Amino acid sequence: MSNRAIKETLAEVNIHPNKLLRLGRKIKWLFEVYLKPQHDSVVLTRNGKLTFNSKDKTTGRILHVYRNHEFDEMYDAVKFLESKQIFNAKDESIVVDVGGYLGMSSTGFLLNDMFTRAISFEPSPENFRLLEINREINGLTQNMQAYNIALSDEKGSLEFELSSKNYGDNRVRESDSQGHFGEDSREVIKIEANTFDAFLEENSDIEQEKIKLIWIDIQGHEGRFFKGARQFFLKHKNVPVATEFWPYGIERSGVSKEEYLQVAQELFNSFYLLNEYDKMYKIEELEKFYNAHPAGGDGLNLLLLNL
Repeated sequence: MSNRAIKETLAEVNIHPNKLLRLGRKIKWLFEVYLKPQHDSVVLTRNGKLTFNSKDKTTGRILHVYRNHEFDEMYDAVKFLESKQIFNAKDESIVVDVGGYLGMSSTGFLLNDMFTRAISFEPSPENFRLLEINREINGLTQNMQAYNIALSDEKGSLEFELSSKNYGDNRVRESDSQGHFGEDSREVIKIEANTFDAFLEENSDIEQEKIKLIWIDIQGHEGRFFKGARQFFLKHKNVPVATEFWPYGIERSGVSKEEYLQVAQELFNSFYLLNEYDKMYKIEELEKFYNAHPAGGDGLNLLLLNL
């Protein structure tokens, strides 16, 4: 299927299935995908044609049942930013996808004409293999760059723990204590890391002024990413960040609450809850959200801005 053909079918994908359709998709995923010997499975979603590991109980199952990955969140964020005249999707624009996983955010942004180019970073070798497949089968090799590295606050080799249950919950390891998710028992590999500032310096052909959104989900490592991207954000204060905000993951990454809030307040002055754009919060109010999410609890998705 060509890039054009995929684009033409996306609007027909049902991403809000009723209860009966959800049940049918769950049964199909269970018997035709998950219970079969491990293999690369492919499904057409609103984010594009996506390949995933058949044993991925979390994202793979979500893609098969709901036929999208955060599409409503992506679309609404872009429309909100356009309403604030932060950027215009009709212009040439770049989205930076940090923690690209299977590439589904980048493919979704590009195939639905929300951005013209994407730069995706994914440190897991296996996930990166799938990301490269998805880049290829969606016809995006020309306008989607992909890098098999982590973005952090230092350059070099890092320990990386692999989740056996949620392939999107692989994390840079800073602690080998048990934790709330049995992190101490995870397989650990070595990965390469760089700072975003150093990466941009090494890749001077990237037109930084065309970067209009950072889309980031790196399981609590966001504070370290911000530290390693400080110069970029100080120079480009108008670039918003859609980010997971997960206090448990942040603290497990070795960044304290005080450190995280300090760097957030240095780089941004306001935020919204993703998909709740009726209220803007001052960045100083982030502390109350931090305190409201106990260890091991769920996180939030935020849109950090300078308005």
